[in-house]
Amino acid sequence: MMIWKNAERNLGAYRMSINRVNQYPISQLFDTDSKLIFEIPKYQREYTWGTAQWENLFDDLSENESGYFLGTIICIDTTFDAINAPKREVVDGQQRLTTLSILFAALYSTLNQYRAQMSDDQQSDMLQLKRRLVLKGSQSQIRVVPQIQNNNLDDYKGVLSEQKIIAEHSMPKFAGVRRIKKAFEFFRKRLVKAIFDAKGTAANGQIVDPVSALNALSAILEKVNSAVIVMIEVSNHADAYTLFESLNNRGTPLTAVDLIKNLLLARLDLSDGNNLDYYFLQWQQVLEFLGDDYSTQERFFRHNYNAFRKAMNVPFLKPDDTRQYALKPLATRSNLLEIYEKISTRIQTDFWKL
Repeated sequence: MMIWKNAERNLGAYRMSINRVNQYPISQLFDTDSKLIFEIPKYQREYTWGTAQWENLFDDLSENESGYFLGTIICIDTTFDAINAPKREVVDGQQRLTTLSILFAALYSTLNQYRAQMSDDQQSDMLQLKRRLVLKGSQSQIRVVPQIQNNNLDDYKGVLSEQKIIAEHSMPKFAGVRRIKKAFEFFRKRLVKAIFDAKGTAANGQIVDPVSALNALSAILEKVNSAVIVMIEVSNHADAYTLFESLNNRGTPLTAVDLIKNLLLARLDLSDGNNLDYYFLQWQQVLEFLGDDYSTQERFFRHNYNAFRKAMNVPFLKPDDTRQYALKPLATRSNLLEIYEKISTRIQTDFWKL
């Protein structure tokens, strides 16, 4: 596959920072027997894909041959286990993974209308489809965990619950005007159109030929299952950021400041999770003072380290250490994320008072 080969060549210079690079069909990435969970960090950007992206994805899958290449995702992995480890933190590719899981939910919902006409094999395929969205043996442990901004996670759970894919979860107010529910409805309409084109239903929606309808839906499901994603697994956010600059992914990559935010808030979530909303508000206030210009934000974090580097280095210096700076003497654009990633491992809540 030419695109995959080009990606391999582009990554050649970064091999030392990558744990694994593997291409998986969607059926394996969402393996029904796997416990693997893809979690979107709480403070990443919210789900932003809209009609143009949904339409492009559906057309790419339905109009191309099986095995269509969907792109690359980057995950943080500290276990060196590609499929059987319990969790991956998705730092690039969240829009694509979330949208694929919504498409699976729409397929499940549409297929469910024909359950009475299904063969035993097709009934089994329905169960397999459900297990791509919620882990085997669970009624609530979802495989893709969207982040929480703008009700993304609650809207997603509401959609799955409404289709009886997971245990009962109330649909949040105004979900219909937000993107998760809109994406689900978009894919439902496209699937209904595919059934109509296959002469499975009449113009009024009445079932004409359930066999044609099921065949049309099964063909789309096969295309989705066979599509390929390359999953790149790294050990830390600094390596992830390096990859952002070397890969030409769809979508808008995260900046170093975005990733610093994720690092600090993730650590604070572990150490003082009850006050996470407070820390997030503090972060937002800092960015409001700095403005939207990324170069200004980056310069602030470099100067912040350079001004307080002696205090910031103390936790990393052993009693017999003769170095003045265990981290870096100065923060530069190239080492900024590396510095803050190390600082985050010793983060204290009074960091926010600096």
